[in-house]
Amino acid sequence: MTLPPSEQPVDVPVSAAIGLLARQGFDATSVEELAEASGMSRSTFFRRFGSKEDVVFADHERILQQVRERLAQSTLEPLAAVADAALLVFNHHLRNRETSRARYGLLQAVPALRDRELVTSHRYEREFLTYLNGTLPSEGRGEFAAVAFAAAVVAVHNAFLREWLRAPAQEDADALDRKRTAALARELRTLAETFRPALLGAVPAQPAPTVVVTVLPGPADKDAIAKAVLDALP
Repeated sequence: MTLPPSEQPVDVPVSAAIGLLARQGFDATSVEELAEASGMSRSTFFRRFGSKEDVVFADHERILQQVRERLAQSTLEPLAAVADAALLVFNHHLRNRETSRARYGLLQAVPALRDRELVTSHRYEREFLTYLNGTLPSEGRGEFAAVAFAAAVVAVHNAFLREWLRAPAQEDADALDRKRTAALARELRTLAETFRPALLGAVPAQPAPTVVVTVLPGPADKDAIAKAVLDALP
């Protein structure tokens, strides 16, 4: 049985390798040292990860697969399903706080890793766009609206993630993380509502209610009131 993402264990070899790279420096750390920190031989390390660059982004491969599965199994309407998948990614980073922050430090120090991070962000956009194109009605929506929504979801997610990564460590981290997650969820709902008309069509206008006002002189019984209202109807 596959555990839900919230219960899946941390990838210990990946965490150990990224932690070592963050402490020693990317260029100063050899593959042999990474293999030893990860608890595997050099050949096993290469078979699993391929290179030092690959191990830095190894858990992205896992979370991308989780995103595909979450979208494929979702019973939510399409825009809400994409927002839910973005929250899955954000919560992955929150659960792996030390590894995510160590990777962020590496990205700031190594330009080539920053470039690869941009490519990874585009992969999330493609997953969202592929799902939207397969589930949204083809008629009645803007040609590039799904492209814009997928990109906007990733941009908002990344903005929240960067803010979290840059924040100083605090004692009440778990409570603050819950607040950040709730705030991100609200922003994604607002984003979905902004794009909804372009992607799902405008909501049919509801007819305005009819209001009838009538004034009767003095006390009146129910029959008189009913007659006065009927007489006042347009």
